[in-house]
Amino acid sequence: MRQKQLEAARKRLEARRQELATLIKDGNAGIAEIRAEREIEFADGAQSEEEQERIALVGAVETAELARVDGALARIDTGTYGMCAGCGEPIEQRRLEASPYAVQCAGCAGAVSPPARR
Repeated sequence: MRQKQLEAARKRLEARRQELATLIKDGNAGIAEIRAEREIEFADGAQSEEEQERIALVGAVETAELARVDGALARIDTGTYGMCAGCGEPIEQRRLEASPYAVQCAGCAGAVSPPARR
């Protein structure tokens, strides 16, 4: 992978990392705010619990994506970014543009082992 492509990938990943960190921080603040509003009626309290669960679920998804972004940044630092973890071949540039934290080429990512025969 060319240096220019690596620099563009790093810039894009770092921007996404900042977005995710802000979203996670805001989500945690939202949960804290909901918990602070516990002096509401029971029906509204149930709705409040649902909102907390929804925010927590979104936060979990964002946290998982943040881990993938951090992994991609680490691979850039170690010189393995853009190399398939499955076969060791370069990951297609189109795939990295669509998913900059991809760890496998399209072939390995789509490979499914056949079901065991009886």
